[in-house]
Amino acid sequence: MKKYFNELNTVFTIQLATIIFVIFDILPRETLLFSGGLLALFALRGSIEESVFMIARCIPLFTALPLTSGFDSFNVWRVIVLIIFIKWIWQYNVLAKTLNVLSDIFEKAKSNFRAAVAFAYKNWRVEFLCAVLLLVSVLSLAKADDVLIGVKRIIYFINLGALFFIARSAANKNNINKIAFNALLSGALIVFIGFVQLASAYYMSVDNFSDFWALKVEKTLYGTAWANIAIAANTWFAYYNGTIHLRMFSSFPDTHSFPIYLLMVIGFAVILFFSSKEKIKKAAIFALMAFAMASLILTGTRGIWASALFPALLLGHLFFKKEISRRAAVSAGLPLILFLVFLPLSSLVFNSAQFAMTGGSAGDKVFSERIKSIIDTNEVSNSGRIYIWKETLASIARNPILGVGIGNFPTILKQNPTAIKAGASAHNLYLNFFAELGIFGFAAAILIIYEILKKSRQLFKNSEFAVWFFGLNALLYLIWILWYNMTDVAIFDERAFLLLMIFVGTIFALERSDIHRGSTFAPDGNPRQGDEASDAEHRPLTSFCL
Repeated sequence: MKKYFNELNTVFTIQLATIIFVIFDILPRETLLFSGGLLALFALRGSIEESVFMIARCIPLFTALPLTSGFDSFNVWRVIVLIIFIKWIWQYNVLAKTLNVLSDIFEKAKSNFRAAVAFAYKNWRVEFLCAVLLLVSVLSLAKADDVLIGVKRIIYFINLGALFFIARSAANKNNINKIAFNALLSGALIVFIGFVQLASAYYMSVDNFSDFWALKVEKTLYGTAWANIAIAANTWFAYYNGTIHLRMFSSFPDTHSFPIYLLMVIGFAVILFFSSKEKIKKAAIFALMAFAMASLILTGTRGIWASALFPALLLGHLFFKKEISRRAAVSAGLPLILFLVFLPLSSLVFNSAQFAMTGGSAGDKVFSERIKSIIDTNEVSNSGRIYIWKETLASIARNPILGVGIGNFPTILKQNPTAIKAGASAHNLYLNFFAELGIFGFAAAILIIYEILKKSRQLFKNSEFAVWFFGLNALLYLIWILWYNMTDVAIFDERAFLLLMIFVGTIFALERSDIHRGSTFAPDGNPRQGDEASDAEHRPLTSFCL
C-alpha cells in the first residue's frame, strides 16, 4: 500500500478533489490557488522525469488560476512548464552549451553563410526549424492588426513548445511504459467524465445541462471568459428536426480537441496492452481503449470519423509492402477494429431521445444524417468551412510573405482579432499557418511535421519491440490527427498540445537512443534484423549532456 501514497498520487488526488469541491460550491474557487501551488511545488522538487509523469497524468486537471476577479484565465500549466524548463536548462547546462553551438555557427557564417545555415540545419534540424518558425512569427507582427494578441500567441506557443524539449530529455525506452501509464490515467479520467456527461443528458434539460457544464465545470477549469463564450456558442450539440443530441466533450472546451487527446491516449494504451503480461492489467487497458474509442465516436466529430480511413490505409500499405507482419498489423490496428465496431453502434445513442425531448421518427435519423452530411457541401457546417477556405486562400494571395500576422486570422473574416479566443480559424491547420505566417512560416511548419513523421517511421523500422511498436502506433495516430486537421485547428488547444509535446518528445527521445542496433522483434515474436546504422543523423542541441 505504501507505494500508492507517493507525492505524485497525493498532488493528483488533492487537485482532483479540489476541482470537484469547487464545481459543487463546497470550496471557493480560490482554493485552486493552493492545489495549483502544490503541483508547482512538485515540479520544483521532483526530477525532470517525475515532472513529465505528473504533466502526462494531470493535463485534464490543470485549471485556470483565479488571480483576480478580472483575470482568472491564466492556467497553472504555464507556471509548471516554466519551472520545469528552467530546471532543465540549469541541470543540463543548456544555456552555456547553446551559446557554444551558436558561436560555432557564427564562426562558420563569417566565411560562408550558406555553409553555416546548412551546418545548423543538418545537425540541429528541429531546433533550426523551430527558430525559423519563431523568427517568422515575430516578423509577421508587422502585418498584424492586433500586435498584442500576436505577442500573446507567440508566448503561448513558446510555453507549450518548451515541454517538447523537456520530454525529449526525460523519455527513454526504460520509462516509456511509465509515461504511457500516466497518460492512460488522464485518459481514464476524461473518459469517465465523458460518460457521466452522457448520462446527464438523459435526466437534465438542455438549459440546465449548458448552465452546469459551462458555468460550473468549464468556468472552474478555464475561467470566466471561456465560460461566457461556451454558454453563448459551443459545439456540444447536434441538432436535427427539432431534437438536440449531445456530442460528448468531457471536461474539454469543445468536441474537437477531446478526440485528438483520446487518439494520443489510445496510442499509448496500445503499447501498454501488448507489453503487459498481467491478464487483469491487459483487461483494464483493453476496456479503457474500448471506452476511449466509443467516446471518440460519441463526440460526433465527423472529421475524426472520416480521417480514420488514412491510418487504416497506411497500415494496409505497410502490410502489403511486407514492412510489418500480419500479427503486427492486427495488433496496431486493434483500436481501428474497435472504431469500426462501435461506429454503427453509436446510432443507439445518437438516435435516442435526450434532454427530455422527443423527436418521433425524425430523431431516429440523427446518426445516418450525420454520416451523410460528411460529403454534403450544402450542410451548414460544411458550407461555412468552404466559405472560410475561400476567404483564406484569397487572403494568402494578398499576403503571401508574412500573412496577416500570428493570432490575427479573424481579420480575414472581418472579425475582431479577439475572436480567436472563441475558436476563429481557417478550419484547416495548414491553411491557418499559411494565412497567418506566410509562405516561410508555412514551409517551416510543414518541415517540422515531416521531421516528426520521419522520426516515427525510423522508430518502427529499426528498434526493439517496445520502441518500434510505439513508433508504428505513433505514426498511425499522428496521421489520423494530421488528416483531421485538414478541417480544423483543434490541435492548438492547450490540453491536446501539451500531450502532443510529450508524445512527440518521446518519439524524438527514443529515436536518438540505442534503437538502431541489433535485431528487433515484431508482436508475432519473429526477429527482424535492423540495419546497422549510425546514431541519429543529427544531434539534439543538448545531446552533449544528455
